Amino acid sequence: MPRFPRLWTRPNAGVEVMNRCIQGRHLLKPCPRLNAIIIGTLAKARELYPVEIYSGAFLSSHWHVHLQAPTVEIQSRFMAFFTRKLSIESGILYDWKTSTFPDRYHASEVSPEPEAQIQRLVYHLKNGAKEGLVAGPLDWPGVNFVDALITGEPLRGIWIDRSGYYRARQRGDDVTLDDFTEHLELPIAPLPCWAHLDQSSRRARVLDIIREIERETAERHAVEGTAPLGAEKIVAGDPHFYPAELEKSPQPRFHAVRKDVRQAMREAFSLILAAYLKAAALLKAGDRTVEFPENTFPPGLPFVEPAWVGHALKSPEPG
Repeated sequence: MPRFPRLWTRPNAGVEVMNRCIQGRHLLKPCPRLNAIIIGTLAKARELYPVEIYSGAFLSSHWHVHLQAPTVEIQSRFMAFFTRKLSIESGILYDWKTSTFPDRYHASEVSPEPEAQIQRLVYHLKNGAKEGLVAGPLDWPGVNFVDALITGEPLRGIWIDRSGYYRARQRGDDVTLDDFTEHLELPIAPLPCWAHLDQSSRRARVLDIIREIERETAERHAVEGTAPLGAEKIVAGDPHFYPAELEKSPQPRFHAVRKDVRQAMREAFSLILAAYLKAAALLKAGDRTVEFPENTFPPGLPFVEPAWVGHALKSPEPG
């Protein structure tokens, strides 16, 4: 089997997705235009493939997003649409000719534990500060959803229909790229464990997390005798920079706090994977009637629609 199958251990699972720029280059270096493109591209992808977005962080070389999709298929289509368009736009902006994201995105299932959900939020807000780049989440010049998390208001970005622009130019129409730029809003959903809270309570909890990150960061710099790099230097950096050695740590398959929860997720995953592999072997042997686990992609066959949801998907190409 050439690639590991996308599997969830439960319906409507929360998932943290991440991807890294080619060679660890800084092709997502923050700037106002790229920030607007990231938000607008997420908004367009969400418009076409309905997911809930809870938190995330976009650093210069990689990004994370905690989301929830109705099915693995919607998750996969959302991610394909988003990463391809972001690759196109970052390549145009920073003069990069090949794919920004040549590798398959990684997905780690997040357990339903409130502690696990909050843990992902804290981790995303720490991005930038924990690397010594800024003093806290409020200082990060890129996308980390802080404004939406604090205010509850949607973020605003742009979607560029380059295919429409190209067709209009081919027809000889007198148009500019602005004529094919759509302004979109991206709502950031409250964590499921905070959904019962009002906006004021959620705001207070997010601000508490931010203050704790700022305190920890300041203490660390005081002990080490260092200082954050600063937003100005981050924005002024070279997007084609890449590290001499790329540090890659193994990505977990699950995010869970309690040992018993993590073990239960592993066991459920193993059972689904075993059923999938058995079905794949029978299919390869010629049995076209074999049944695959629901919410999976059989090799070379249509997605197995789960019983818990019905939907109609669009299949557009990114502009």
